[in-house]
This record gives sequence, structure tokens and C-alpha cells, in this order.
Amino acid sequence: MLAADVKSALEQAQALASKGEFDAARALCLRIFAHDPGVIGALQTYMSITKVTPDDKVLARLRAFARDTRLPPVLASQVQFMLGKGLDDIGAHEAAFTAFLRANALKPVQFNAATQEQLVAATLAAVANAPHLQLGPVAPRFVFIVGMPRSGSSVLAQVLGQHPEICSVGEMTALGRALQAIEPNLPRFIQTLTHDRLLALRAAYLAEVMPLAQGSAVVVDKMPENYWLGWLIPMIFPDALVLETQRLPLAVCWSCFRNDFGQGHAYSTDFPTLWAHYHRYSKLTDAWRQRAGAQWRVIELDQMAASPQAIVEPCLAQLGLSWADTMARPQEARSDLRTLSKWQARQSLSPKIASAWQHYQEMILDKWGRDLTPAPELASNS
Repeated sequence: MLAADVKSALEQAQALASKGEFDAARALCLRIFAHDPGVIGALQTYMSITKVTPDDKVLARLRAFARDTRLPPVLASQVQFMLGKGLDDIGAHEAAFTAFLRANALKPVQFNAATQEQLVAATLAAVANAPHLQLGPVAPRFVFIVGMPRSGSSVLAQVLGQHPEICSVGEMTALGRALQAIEPNLPRFIQTLTHDRLLALRAAYLAEVMPLAQGSAVVVDKMPENYWLGWLIPMIFPDALVLETQRLPLAVCWSCFRNDFGQGHAYSTDFPTLWAHYHRYSKLTDAWRQRAGAQWRVIELDQMAASPQAIVEPCLAQLGLSWADTMARPQEARSDLRTLSKWQARQSLSPKIASAWQHYQEMILDKWGRDLTPAPELASNS
């Protein structure tokens, strides 16, 4: 297999994994390993779609790579993230916890929490003083799924996308890009808000999204970080529905900490910093939820996994739709998922879907509990 063949096979495997064709993607990864067992992209793809067993050769290979002190920090971090995932698969939770700690410690990223805190405060103040503007409705109806990463947004998008009258366009940055093109500084955009600017922003957003909408009555835009713009969505789409996915704060933060986001979400490599960031997110969404009223609904992942119809049906009613039995089977969706959740979002809905973090709860509290404010047990009930 030539280098060009490896690259082509890897691209194919990644595309198949995103489409949920896991067996075919694994087979391609194994072909690549036969040529070169250390192709990092193939290892990442394989591990992201495989629940490994103790005798899996890829897991053994990751153990060996993790002992290699010559690896550069970025590569060593990637190996530790994958090793941690494999150890979690086989139930070696204490060893997995150690691997995730090493993975984040090795990751060469910087995050300025003070700058983020200032941006949150400036955004909240600007929105509080913004004019009460609102455009008229436009077809189709939109659903915006927002929330912290790893909070269940991909699962919800899969469930909704299984409805015959709903099209899920995936994880798009269209709304953020449309705003950036008009005014990159978020507080300044809010302070200079006009009806014409709202029209221009909506037009730019629709120009990008509508070619993907397939003529559907309802379009789902799943971009968790659109929670920054939760105040804006009801202004430009007055009949849109904003669905905020939630889990227990400790569950969300652990899931962020144990996953490799590549270059994004730099706040996630230090757990106390991540915990503080979660509560900055909560400040924003608490404010936007009050402003949006009935246009904003909270979807608890654990509740939806246990009783999908009971949780989702009120949202459908608000959109003028009825429950479709296909929605209870998100694992059958053929949508293209290019997120860390491409495996989890294609599993059958059950109460176990988001409970794996509980294996680590005591370890988390033992290591960081005294450094987390507000206390985890209080925040979990908020």
C-alpha cells in the first residue's frame, strides 16, 4: 500500500465512520494497520467506532505507544486519549482515569478564563440594554439545538432527524459566520443592532442552510455553541424552537475532559477551568431562557434516553407535528455525523446511554472536589 493509498483509505474510513458504516470503516482501518500500524488517523477512527476487548491488538499497540517517551507532546496526548477510551471499554476505570489525566496534561493549549469571563459579562450587559427587535416569520420552521458539548445534542438531532418532515442539517457554524461577517465583536454587534442588520444576518444564514434543507417543513441546526446567540435566535426566527440539551454538570464536564477535541474547546484540558466554564455557559443560557419564554425548551438527556416520546412529543406539538415511530430508532439514521458523538448517537436509546461517567464520579471528587465552586452536589440539583 503506497502512501497515497493509505491517505485515500483513511479518508474513506473517516467518511464511512461519519455515515455510521462502522464495519466497513473498521475493515479499512485494519488494511491500513497491515501496512503501517502507527497511522494516527486510522487509530483515532478505529477507536472512535469500536468498543475494544482486552485482547484487541489495537489496544495492545496503544499501550506500547504510551510507553514511548520519544513521542512529541501532541502525539503522546492523542495516544493517551485513545488508550483511556480503550481502558474504559474494558472496565479498567482507574487506569483510564490516569490516562485521561496524562492526555490533558500533555496537550499544549492555553485558555484565557479572564477574557471569557469579561466577554460573558459584556454580552449579558449588552443584551439587557439591546432594543427589542424582531423579524417576521419565514419558512421553514427552524429548531436550534444548543448546549455544552457532550450534553446530548447529537442524540437529540438524530432523534428529530428521523421524523419524515424534519431535516437535520448537522453541526453548522452558519449563524456564527453570518454574524462575524457583519460585526466580529459580539457585544458591539448587540450595541449597534438594527432591523436592517437582523435582515442581513438572516439572509446570510438562510443562503447557507437552505440548499441543505431538502424542502422540509422543519430544519434542525445542531450547533451546541450557538448558546452564545440564544438571545438572537428568537429575534430573527420568531417561530423557531430552541432546544437546550442538558445533563448533570459533573457528567458534562467529565465527558468533555475525557475526549480529545483537537484544537477546539481549550478550556476542557483542566478540570477546574472546565467546571468554571460550564457555569459561565449556565449564566448565559439562564438569561436567554428567560427572554425566550415558550420558544426555549430544556431537554434532559437522561430523561429523553429513558422516555423519548414523552420528552420530544411536546416539542413536536409546538412545531405542528406528531410523533413518528422512527424517532425511537436513531441508530437507523443515515445522516452524516462528523462529531465526537458519531458512535454514541447511533446507539439504541436506553437509560444507560449517558451513565458511563458514574464510574469516575468518586475519582473526580477525590481529585478536584474541593476546587470546584459551586459544589458539584449542589450544582447537580440546579
